[in-house]
Amino acid sequence: MGSGAGSTVMSGVFLASAVMVVGALAACGSPSDGEAAAAQRHGANSGAGSTADSRGSSGAVVSLPSGSGSLSSSGSSSPSGASGPSDPSSSPAEPSPDLLDWKASARSGVEVTGDEAAFAARFDPTAVRFVLHAGSQVPGGSGWLDANAASTEQLVAGWNGGFLMANNASQGGFYLGGRTAFGPLRAGTASEVFYKNGSMDIVAWPGGAPGPDVAGVRQNLGLMIDGGELAGNLDQGTAADERTWGFTNDSSNVHGNRSGVGIRADGKIVYAAVRGASPLQLAQYLRKAGAVRAMELDINFSRPIFGTYAEGRWTQPAPWLGPAVRFTSGNERDFVVVYQRQ
Repeated sequence: MGSGAGSTVMSGVFLASAVMVVGALAACGSPSDGEAAAAQRHGANSGAGSTADSRGSSGAVVSLPSGSGSLSSSGSSSPSGASGPSDPSSSPAEPSPDLLDWKASARSGVEVTGDEAAFAARFDPTAVRFVLHAGSQVPGGSGWLDANAASTEQLVAGWNGGFLMANNASQGGFYLGGRTAFGPLRAGTASEVFYKNGSMDIVAWPGGAPGPDVAGVRQNLGLMIDGGELAGNLDQGTAADERTWGFTNDSSNVHGNRSGVGIRADGKIVYAAVRGASPLQLAQYLRKAGAVRAMELDINFSRPIFGTYAEGRWTQPAPWLGPAVRFTSGNERDFVVVYQRQ
């Protein structure tokens, strides 16, 4: 599937040698591209991310960062106004070693890695700021802050939101500009938390209403990674995985196009997308990108969307992504955009 009008596919920027899961992904194959096959059949079970293990791509135990300590400061406080962004013991004291080969982009504070099969981008919160937008149809309704099209002034990048929120598909809700959709935010659900100072965090929502410094929250399923460890229910068999992490195009095959976002121990934000991946493979790639906490975003077809923006145009790293131009022309689903700090 093409990336749509106004977008181009990046060539030569993402390093094929940096992708360390390509061999495993190739063995798994890719999903069907028929959008009618299982559209919107997202999982709705609770409990995702409830138990941790330390399996590598081969299933063997791999060493993880150890110790305790808090994340490097990103200027954010607790989502509910408590003492910190999360339990300090949930994050390693030192950043995970860089297992991917990162390359600086044309915009300050943004680095990229990977190729068309699997790629990631990481963002320095001291150089960029993050903004959540509501879509015209998801979460629905009118009058949301900033509407469903982002400004192009100082625009750096953008990425997709999570599952549909109707029928409990995302296992959570949406908060922006003092408004909440689909009920109160749900305790324990993985959440992108956006602060009024432009920083963001990835947490299991601690419960209660957002604090006064919180601009927005997007909830989706459970944490795939917490404290640097993979959730224990990422590889429980096709039926169980789909109930927990989302139904794919082909109900007999857990592999599909998947996206996710995480936070590193150094406070940098990481977005990743992998073609034809299982939930476990996406989580492994996010951890290789350094994420100590991470959550899954949208999956299937061209629902994963990512692009960088410069000189009046969007550039995208893979042809199977949805068109990033939607972020500036008007998108039907919620999304995140990244701006250069001034």
